[in-house]
Amino acid sequence: MKKRWRILLLIVWSIGILFPFYFMREFSHFYKTGFDWAFKSVITHVLMHVFLYAVLAWLMSVVFSNKKKRISPVKVVLIVLVVSIMQEAIQLVSIRCPVGWDDIFDILVDVIGALIGVFVFRWQKRKFNPEDTEKRKTH
Repeated sequence: MKKRWRILLLIVWSIGILFPFYFMREFSHFYKTGFDWAFKSVITHVLMHVFLYAVLAWLMSVVFSNKKKRISPVKVVLIVLVVSIMQEAIQLVSIRCPVGWDDIFDILVDVIGALIGVFVFRWQKRKFNPEDTEKRKTH
């Protein structure tokens, strides 16, 4: 995939994460039914957060890495943490709700997703670019 398409995908994914989808439930019964069904259990809610933020971390790792230099996994996780806090803040403001323990839980789950995304990126680099791994070992 070309670099500009990766950047575009990262931007669209980030906007999708930050968009107040929960707030949109107020405007459509059909949307509310689908949204509530998708997030009806804690397990599906957690899995969705893990998936969204794992993909975000993976995309950031892909976009901000090249053959000469890679973005630090710590930076990726910290950026994802900021995005996660922004997403929770946007959601809370849009529904006029105070911060609760469930919001902090969501942020922790998002960081776990980020760690998974970084791990997958690093695993892919080692698996599909073994010569790159050897170069780093010898330096």
